[in-house]
Amino acid sequence: MERFTYIALFLVLVLAVHQPSQIQGKTMVVATQSSSEKSKATADFVGDGVGDQEEMYAAIHALPSSGGTVTLMEGTYDIRKVEGKLGGLIIDRSNVTLMGQGTATRLILAPDQNTNVIRIIGNGVGNIVIRDLWVDQNRDQNPYNGAEFVNISHGRFEYNGIKAFCAEPGGSCPEPTHNITIENCTVLNAQRLGIMLDGPNMRVVNNHLGNAHSDAVELLEGPGFVMGNFVEITGRTHVAVGSDRGNSIIMANNVVHVREGGDLDIAFRSWADSERHVISNNIVMVDQGGKLGLAMDVRGFDTSITGNVIRGRDEAERLPLWLTGAGMAVTGNHFQNVELIVNDQTGTNRPILIQGNVMENSGVSHEVGNLIRPGGD
Repeated sequence: MERFTYIALFLVLVLAVHQPSQIQGKTMVVATQSSSEKSKATADFVGDGVGDQEEMYAAIHALPSSGGTVTLMEGTYDIRKVEGKLGGLIIDRSNVTLMGQGTATRLILAPDQNTNVIRIIGNGVGNIVIRDLWVDQNRDQNPYNGAEFVNISHGRFEYNGIKAFCAEPGGSCPEPTHNITIENCTVLNAQRLGIMLDGPNMRVVNNHLGNAHSDAVELLEGPGFVMGNFVEITGRTHVAVGSDRGNSIIMANNVVHVREGGDLDIAFRSWADSERHVISNNIVMVDQGGKLGLAMDVRGFDTSITGNVIRGRDEAERLPLWLTGAGMAVTGNHFQNVELIVNDQTGTNRPILIQGNVMENSGVSHEVGNLIRPGGD
């Protein structure tokens, strides 16, 4: 009997140690009016279909101090502006996972709200995961005014699908937002940016991203990565994948597809004076009836551009790819109907290596810069 007791205790300890972290933390469940009766019956909070961000926020703050998970059941959640805030749904505490049921869980901004659908904010707020949600900023019914934020830092970029920044426009924090993951979400129809994350260790992975008047996704500060996303452009959009004053950023394994009727300025962009970008293994393609201004606008220093497949739509008018930084390598790419334009704006005369690319009806225009082409392409 004593031996049996020791074995039972050992098994209990083993199971406790090996429980997944999500089970160790508290889980709160939220449903809404359009959820199934079964989901409503098991939920801790049930919204009435108007301003459902209230029940979500209550669930987030019902978690223990150690954090946990808020699970949103299937249904369409009506999101409205919280007076005096920059959302929508406000996540203002750390160690929170917000997860839904994939495309069956839809967060849609109500008309005339003019705010972020989800806003992560607060000094040092971090360790946030947002996954398996459909987020629609509903830009056609939320026309951008922005008059209250004119000429204020971050002010013009507050009407997003998902945004993380530690303070309100014009503010700053000793500790930035950090360690945030957006995964397996659909983020569409943003008035400004689909996803904007400011701070270190930001990850945007395996999402379906759509139209945004600014960027479909943008990282600031870094390090971080944007990987495995499908960016589908069907309307007016400025940038598909971008960075701003961010260093050590990887943009890899993404597909940018401009559909008929899509109008995209830039597929991939890095910012001036940025350092250490890797832009690799991406695909850029444009359908008949779609428009793309630039395949890439690569600025800053120490950039590796490799393994990308970029196809311009028009054989007679090549798709420009701007190289305005320095200390970069462009190798092992497949370019079709593309013109690489070397125009180093840094004034450093650091090398720009172009080598080993497949060039189908493509070429290199050398305007300014220390261009190195061993053997040519």
